[in-house]
Amino acid sequence: MRIVYWLLVGFSVTLSGCSALFGDEGYFRNREDDYLKADSLPSLKVPETLNQEAVGQLYPIPELTEEDVVYATDTVEFETPRPEPLSSSALVEQVKIQRLDDQRWILVNVDPAELWPRIREFLSDNSLQVASTDTDLGLMETAWLSFKDDPDRIDRYRIRIDRGVQPDTSEIHVLHMSLDRESATQAQLSDWPDQSSDQERESWMVDELAASLAAEDMGAAGGTSLIAQNIGGNVKARVTSIETEPVMVLELSRARALATLTHAAQQQGFVIYDSDVARGEYYLGYREPPEKEPGWFARLFGAEKDPKPPETRYTLSDLREALPEGLLSSPEQAEEARKALPKAPGHLLIVTEDEGRYLVRLRGAYGERMSARKTREMLTVLRTNLI
Repeated sequence: MRIVYWLLVGFSVTLSGCSALFGDEGYFRNREDDYLKADSLPSLKVPETLNQEAVGQLYPIPELTEEDVVYATDTVEFETPRPEPLSSSALVEQVKIQRLDDQRWILVNVDPAELWPRIREFLSDNSLQVASTDTDLGLMETAWLSFKDDPDRIDRYRIRIDRGVQPDTSEIHVLHMSLDRESATQAQLSDWPDQSSDQERESWMVDELAASLAAEDMGAAGGTSLIAQNIGGNVKARVTSIETEPVMVLELSRARALATLTHAAQQQGFVIYDSDVARGEYYLGYREPPEKEPGWFARLFGAEKDPKPPETRYTLSDLREALPEGLLSSPEQAEEARKALPKAPGHLLIVTEDEGRYLVRLRGAYGERMSARKTREMLTVLRTNLI
C-alpha cells in the first residue's frame, strides 16, 4: 500500500508540474492566440499642414479577396492556406539563359528592382552609353555605337526587364538594331524592329550580360533601385478565381504558355496521359507526392518511393467523343460522359485565350468542376514548376 501511495503522489506531482509548465498559465503555454487580446491604439494624428501620405500602416492587413472567401468556405473547418511555395528552380542557378525557338532571354532569381542598377553598371563598364530609360516599362536603350569589324554600320541595344513567371524572379530580353551608316533615315533611327537585326550581336550581349550577372554574388551584392520598384508590373503567372473557380492566368505568348505548361505537367506527381498541345488540351494523371520518403520497412511491404498516378485505358479523343459540347462540361454532361466511359482516372487541363492572356482550368476527367480547395492546390503545384 505504501508503494501505491507514493506512486499516486508522484503521479499527481507530475500532472501539476505539467500544468505549471504547459497549462494556460504555464511558462510554456500556447501563445498563438495572444494577438486577439491586443489593444487597438488610435492612429497617429498628422497636422493638415504636413504631408499625411508619409505616415502609413507598418503592417497593413490586406482586404479579403474572392479567392480567400472561396478557399475558406470550401472547408469543414477553417485552415490557414499554405504559403506560396518557391519555384522549382529558385534554389538552383541564380542566372541562366532560357530558349524557346529562336528567342533567348536571361532568367535571374532576384527582383527586377535589384537588377536595374546592375545592368546600368554593366553598360557603363563596357563603355555603352545609356541614351534613354523608362522604368515603368523596364526599358533601357543604349546610344548608337559602331563595332570595329563593321564600321560602315551603326548599332544599338534595347534591354527590357520583366517580372518572371515566379515571384521575385526577373527576365531580361535583349533587342539588337543595326542600320547602314550612310543611308539610314530619320524614321529608321527612331523606330525599333520587332526582332533583332543580327542574332549573333544579340547573342553576344545576352551571353556577356548573363556572365557578368552570374559572376556577382546576388545575395551579397545588395542595392535596389527605388525608382524602379514597379518594373514589369505583376508576375506573368498567378492563380485567381473566376466565377468561384480557381483559374491560373498566364500573361505570356501562346507558344511559351503551352511550352511551360507542358513542362510543368510532368513534374511533382503529374504525368501526361495524352495531349493535344496545339488545342491547349491535356489529359493528366496526378498523385500527390508524399511529404517524406517511406522507410525501408514500408518499402519492404510495397510502399513506393515515388508513387505513380493510376494508369488509364482512355485517350483524350475518347473523352472528346464523350463530351461533344466541349471539355469544360456541366454536371449533366459530365454524368453522361461517366456512363459512356466508366471510372476514368485523372484530370483535364484546358487552356483558353481571353483578351491576350491565357486561362488555365483544371477539371475532373469528365470535364466537371472539382472542389475549389483541391483545384487551387493542384494549380499551385503546376504554377510552381513553370519556367
